[in-house]
Amino acid sequence: RAPVARPRSLSAMWRPAAAAGRLAARRSFCTHAAPVRSAPAAAPAASIPRRTKKPAFNPKEFTVPPPVKVPASVPRPSYADDPQGRPRPLTQEEYGQCKTTRQIESMRRANGLAAEALVLACELAKEGVSTDEVDRKVAEFVISRGAYPVGINYCGFPRGLCASPNEVALHGVPNTRPLENGDICNFDVTVYHDGAFGDCSAMVCVGDVDEDARRLVDTTRQCLYAAIDTVGPGVKLNSIGKFCEEFATSRGFGIVAEFCGHFIGAELHMRPNVLHVTNGNALLLKPGMTFTIEPILIEGGNAEIIGPLEDNWTIISKSGGWSAQWEHTLLVTEHGADILTRPP
Repeated sequence: RAPVARPRSLSAMWRPAAAAGRLAARRSFCTHAAPVRSAPAAAPAASIPRRTKKPAFNPKEFTVPPPVKVPASVPRPSYADDPQGRPRPLTQEEYGQCKTTRQIESMRRANGLAAEALVLACELAKEGVSTDEVDRKVAEFVISRGAYPVGINYCGFPRGLCASPNEVALHGVPNTRPLENGDICNFDVTVYHDGAFGDCSAMVCVGDVDEDARRLVDTTRQCLYAAIDTVGPGVKLNSIGKFCEEFATSRGFGIVAEFCGHFIGAELHMRPNVLHVTNGNALLLKPGMTFTIEPILIEGGNAEIIGPLEDNWTIISKSGGWSAQWEHTLLVTEHGADILTRPP
C-alpha cells in the first residue's frame, strides 16, 4: 500500500492558530455519557456570532447511505455482529486498568493507525466533498490495513466515523451534505486493531472560516493539549475536569458536561469516565493507564445540548452556537503522558 499522503500542512489544517428511552438504553452499555448535571456557569459577556449559514443538520435534504461492507476476514470487536451492537460487559478488574507491556504494544499499533486514518479524513475534507465520501474512503483505508472501522454497528451506529459540522456537538452521522466554505467540522475516528481500540478526533476548517469560529477551534485544541500537560502518575483524575472547565469558561466558552472521555483498551468505552468538568472522581493515575481526553466547547458560554435528534444520534447545541472538539488517547507513563494518537 502506498503511504497515506500527509495534508498540505497539519498546522494549516488543524490551526493551533428514538428518542430519550433509546438514548437511556444506549447509555447503559455504549456511550461515554457522564452523569447528567447542570452545565457549567457561562463566562460573562459571551455572545454567539451571527451567521447566515443554514443549520448543518437537515435530514430532509441529506441522506445517510449504507456503510462500507467489512470483509469477514477482518477481526471484529465484541459488538460487531450483535443485533443491537452491544459490546461485551466490562469486568470489575478492568476499572482503571493498568495495561501490560503486551497490551500497550497493541494500543500503540491501534492508536497509530487511528491517527493515520484521522489525517486522511482531514485531508479529504474539502469544500464540495460530503462527509459520506470522507467516511467511505477512511473506512476503506482502515479495512485495507486489516482493521475494523469502529463506528459500524457500534450500538447500531450506521457509519464508520462521526462527522459533526458547525452546530453539531457530537455523534454526527456522515451523510450526503457537501462541506461548505466556512464550515468547521469534527471528525472522530476510531479503529479496532490487534485486539485494541484507537480513538482520536480533530477539527477541520473548510475554506474561509470566520475569526470567531477559528478562535473556537483553536481554543478547544489548546484546552486539550494543556489538559494533557497536567497528566502524570499520582495526579487525581478529576483534576483534568476541573482544569478543562476553568480553561473553557475563562475564555467565554461553554464546555459540555454530559459527554466525556473514557478509559480505553480491549473495549472502546471502559471505566471510569474522564469528565471535562468539576467532579468527584479522585482516582490516582498510575503508569500503564490509557484513556481519552476530548473536550467539547460551544461558543456563547452556554453548553446546553439537545438530542439525540430524529436520526437517533446527532447531538446539537441548544443555542445554535457552533461547537468544536479535539481528542487524543493517552498512556500514563512514569514521567507524564504519552500521546498514542499523535499524527504521523
